[in-house]
Amino acid sequence: MGPQLAPVYRALRKAFEDSKNEPGAADFCYGEMEMRRRDRTGTTRAERGLMQGYWALSGYGLRASRALGCLAAAMLVTLCLLMGFRLPGDDPKQAATGMVRLGVAG
Repeated sequence: MGPQLAPVYRALRKAFEDSKNEPGAADFCYGEMEMRRRDRTGTTRAERGLMQGYWALSGYGLRASRALGCLAAAMLVTLCLLMGFRLPGDDPKQAATGMVRLGVAG
């Protein structure tokens, strides 16, 4: 189903973009990406994997709630890791080596 419909979605998206109807074009862009993601014959396994990740993380950049949810999840994981591994409690001692010249160079 995907190989036959992807070009149709692409043409419809292009027509909507040419007529300056961006919201309509976004819907067809989402449909085109869905057809590419589900196409088992025209795309490589790696490309399908990337498309699957792009869909899961942000809905092809068209679903803001997914992107914000993934951002919140990444922040939560980072916070938990920082709390679990803890940052050093005391600062390392600094030691200066070499000579320091006092005075004004002129």
